[in-house]
Amino acid sequence: MKRWIPIILLALTLASIPVLAQAGLHIEVDPGDTPLVITGWLGEENAFVGNLRLTARGGDVAAFTFLTTDLAREEGDEVIGRQQISLVGDPTLSADVPKNFQVTVSGPPLPGTYRGQIEILLPGQAQAEALVIPLTVVAKARPTLTPLPGTDRLQLRLVRCGPGLDCALARLLLPDSAFLDSWQLQFDNPVQAAVTVVNAKAVVIGEQTGYQLTDAELVLPADQQTLPAGQVGTLPLTLYRSAMPPDHYTGAVYLTLDGKQERVALPVDLSVRSGPLGPFLALLAGVVLGRLFKYMQERGRPQAEALQAVNRLQALVRTAHPDDQKILAPMVEAVRKLVYRQKLETVTATLEAIEARSQVLNELRAIETALKDKEQHPKVKEALEKIAQARRHLELKQDAEATALLEEIKRVLVSLKTTMMGVDGRPDADVARAAERAEVAEGAADRAARGPLVPAEPRWLERLKDWLVILSGLSDQIRAEATLWLVRPLLYMALMIGLLAVGISSLYVENGAAFGANPFADYLGLLLWGLSADVAGRSLANLRGGGAD
Repeated sequence: MKRWIPIILLALTLASIPVLAQAGLHIEVDPGDTPLVITGWLGEENAFVGNLRLTARGGDVAAFTFLTTDLAREEGDEVIGRQQISLVGDPTLSADVPKNFQVTVSGPPLPGTYRGQIEILLPGQAQAEALVIPLTVVAKARPTLTPLPGTDRLQLRLVRCGPGLDCALARLLLPDSAFLDSWQLQFDNPVQAAVTVVNAKAVVIGEQTGYQLTDAELVLPADQQTLPAGQVGTLPLTLYRSAMPPDHYTGAVYLTLDGKQERVALPVDLSVRSGPLGPFLALLAGVVLGRLFKYMQERGRPQAEALQAVNRLQALVRTAHPDDQKILAPMVEAVRKLVYRQKLETVTATLEAIEARSQVLNELRAIETALKDKEQHPKVKEALEKIAQARRHLELKQDAEATALLEEIKRVLVSLKTTMMGVDGRPDADVARAAERAEVAEGAADRAARGPLVPAEPRWLERLKDWLVILSGLSDQIRAEATLWLVRPLLYMALMIGLLAVGISSLYVENGAAFGANPFADYLGLLLWGLSADVAGRSLANLRGGGAD
């Protein structure tokens, strides 16, 4: 029995040699590889790959065992199974010789950060003694932002109106969308990962003026914005309408996303118009000018010409004898009133008659001057008396009676030419001139007799007529007066307002999205439209019985 003892001790010694040798054997991981972080892009790579450098200390390692845990996603309940993680390379190590291995991770279900660990076991080593390396897998997804339908193009029609009446009119004419001061840019983020907008910039230029909107007119967030994963996100856009010159602006809003080289571009179609007060006044001015042109063409010019003729006759009357002025001035004023009332049919003939009376009066004065100092002659005295009577007839516009008297005066003066002789034995020159004047005056009086009469109605008769109209209470009279002073002005205003409404609707509301960008052409268009708008003019003329207004 004793002889087996040495043999057993030798066997135990030989068996303990590998154990003692392995007790000093271990594997070290490069400090830069623990924890091991593997990053990749979903949809772009078949598997995420990371590098792991290991070194055997205390001897060679014939084969080590590579184990992993499941990787859990921090942002949710998703996991990467341990079967999806593998080590690429021969699991052998030479003593003190670093060796690189690849760790592959395949099939991350969603973007996010997954955490777990790797365990490296030596042959015969218990799992509790394994080398543990923390493993982090970062699965990234390229950010994708899609503008929602209806918001894939920033298309706004704004108004730049001043305070008070300008904006009040704009709110009556334009929809509420024209007064927006902010807009939400809405995007769909279909990726299950938050998207970071690192920069947002609007590049928008006016088509007509070339004016470029800056951050003072279109304000986007200056700091980074994070849009949540799998949701609809918004970016606020502030609009300063009062600082935007009227124009049609085109361009885009550019978004720079973290992790994506291409920028997201949102087209911009922005129209800014001026307030409606200026266009309304321009259109009103055009309509008024159009009405004035029509009035001048149909009534104004004839009235002005008639008034000019009245003024010329009045100037002629002012050169007459003061007593003759007292006769002629009321006649001229009566014709002036006819012109004011646009009763122009008989104005020319009446003025010619007054001018003929003026000539008759002048001739009568000349005859009186020629017969001066001859009043003692009975025939001369008779002629002077008839001259006074003729003057009274002219004052009463009794031209026929004045013509008859002038014929008698001429006959008297012609008879005097044969009876009154001068110192040289010839007919008296003054009487001869008076006879010639009488003949001229007779012709002028005849012309005056052929002219129309403009009777001057006494004031007491006018008051009596008004009193009788009121006393009678005739409904026809009241209706006629109401039509003249109430109904027609109301219809006129209604048509004018309708005309302005049509012009504003056509040229400003419907077709004036960028009204004011070219002020000269825009306002001139309104003015010319008002000048050429004759529909209301014809309607108004029909209301007045075919006459022009």
